[in-house]
Amino acid sequence: MARRKNAFSGKVNDVDLRLMRVFKAVIECGGLSAAQTELGVGRSTISRQISDLETRLGLRLCHRGRSGFYLTQQGRQAIDYIDKFLVSTDDFASGIASISNQMVGNIEIGMIDFTMSDVRNPLISAMQKFQEIAPDVSINLMTGSPNEVERGIIDGKLHIGIIPDYQRHPSLEYITLYDEDVGLFCGGQHPLVKAIEQNVTLTADMICKHKLVHRAYFESEPLRQRKQKFPVGSTVYQTEAVLALVRSGVYLGYFPSHCQDLMRGEFFELLPDIFGYSTPICALWRSDRKHSLILQDFLQLLSQERPAV
Repeated sequence: MARRKNAFSGKVNDVDLRLMRVFKAVIECGGLSAAQTELGVGRSTISRQISDLETRLGLRLCHRGRSGFYLTQQGRQAIDYIDKFLVSTDDFASGIASISNQMVGNIEIGMIDFTMSDVRNPLISAMQKFQEIAPDVSINLMTGSPNEVERGIIDGKLHIGIIPDYQRHPSLEYITLYDEDVGLFCGGQHPLVKAIEQNVTLTADMICKHKLVHRAYFESEPLRQRKQKFPVGSTVYQTEAVLALVRSGVYLGYFPSHCQDLMRGEFFELLPDIFGYSTPICALWRSDRKHSLILQDFLQLLSQERPAV
């Protein structure tokens, strides 16, 4: 059977890699207009680059125009292979560099939001010291739910994740970094705030009558047990959303105690001896990627910068 004239030849060059990264960025940003800031070029340039990629691959990857941006069936299939290919090229570059003891490449780190504001998190100091020994290595950060970070590690899109140690996947390795204190809070014009201001002695039964913000993902057993005592309020993914809902005075919410320090006077912690608890925060990575010299050195620094127990 004769091959189609515009079929992909199987050969990939630097230009193709750049075009693939543009296409991936557009998808992650949700469209051409949103990707302009990320890519530093105009919408027409991005559209032309995607057209060039479509020509190179012999595929119609997406629709873009007045009706908006959305992937074709071929585009949805292609981005899976593009993701895997880009991850492989990054791993290849890091692996070759490690053979020659060159510290070049990228480290992709995923973490839950409001992790960096905890003074016990060793990530900041580890990044500072790593930059001194490996100035040519770029460290990229993203935030997401624990499930999203874990999936990113398994899929190879992320090298390191920093999440609560709520469950462990058999294909991943873990180290505990520090313990995070978590409390139950009220705010705004919530009835319990008014009770506190009036010096009312609160009891656990009084508190458990009020609706609580829940997370839309699997959580640790200690937290699930505590939340079962409350009526269900809103359901969210991010800590920032919990803060906003508690600040509104509509719901109670669990969030890391160090978040309270960022917004002094806006929240009140409720019976910390009863509702408060501590959860370990861990770093995780795929065991088959630890051969990378870059990853080894960064993980070693991350471990060394952990707070003393």
